[in-house]
Amino acid sequence: MLSINPSTVSRALSDHPDIKPETKEKVKSAALEFNYQPNLHAKYFRQKSSGLVAVILPEFNMFFIPELMDGINSVVEASGRSIIIFFSNNSLEKEKEIINHCLCWVVDGVLISLTENTKNIDHIKILKDADIPVVLLDKVLYQNDFPTFTIDDHEAANNATSYLIKKHKTKILGVFGNPNLEITKKRREGFLYALDENNINHDENNVIHITDGKGEALEERIKECDFDSIFTMSDELLLICYSSLLKLNLYPNLMSIVAISDGKLPYSLYPNVTHVKHSGFMSGKLAAESLIQLLLKKSTENAMVIKTELVILNSVT
Repeated sequence: MLSINPSTVSRALSDHPDIKPETKEKVKSAALEFNYQPNLHAKYFRQKSSGLVAVILPEFNMFFIPELMDGINSVVEASGRSIIIFFSNNSLEKEKEIINHCLCWVVDGVLISLTENTKNIDHIKILKDADIPVVLLDKVLYQNDFPTFTIDDHEAANNATSYLIKKHKTKILGVFGNPNLEITKKRREGFLYALDENNINHDENNVIHITDGKGEALEERIKECDFDSIFTMSDELLLICYSSLLKLNLYPNLMSIVAISDGKLPYSLYPNVTHVKHSGFMSGKLAAESLIQLLLKKSTENAMVIKTELVILNSVT
């Protein structure tokens, strides 16, 4: 109809710089008139690239994840690609299903935070066999097949707990999530290491795992034991601790709190909570940069430890 060959039409629709503006306008007007959309499957097959980076996360919550996605998107978008986000709902079977979707959709690369039930990464290796780069972040398994990006969980918990001890707290309760997660194990080890290094007596009552999102068990433990402070491993648990201590009329005068946090929630609570900052934005940004390097066939670090910092506010009296 336009007396233009198909390759010129294709380049005009893609805003190729070699095509004259008037030709682009003519082609796009015709496409709009006939409601024409390019066949993306054909385009992907021809180019052997979808321009998509898959981000696979175990869950969505109001903490850490939004900042993580912002960090990822800032890098992926700058590379001329787009992200497509999947949630595995902490289901290993769902995670495997999503991996197969990534294969079928020919994604350029994958960023994945593992489910709490993932014990090995054999199902992810099919992406490596298909020459699709993968980077693990936040909730990871340490191995040699894929780059990993996380903080030093042991060190972060140790630093937070050591600050409480420095402020003369000796009866510290450690509040943790799912005990089977690698991240939980490392942070619990860091907490107990700080107690041992400072000769603080402790037993099984100094550790509690909350996996139901509720504070009843925490409140019972606090009533049973004479704690003067709490270390908690995440923002989700920080909110539970904060609510429980307010309910028991213990915070801020009778008990102190320190957390590992992405740095947003502590400023929304009063008094503002001292925390070891684990930036979701920086985690996403660095992991995405590593993936882009792999897509460009450049080398990248196999294991990246993201720096954290202790932010002293007003929750420790």
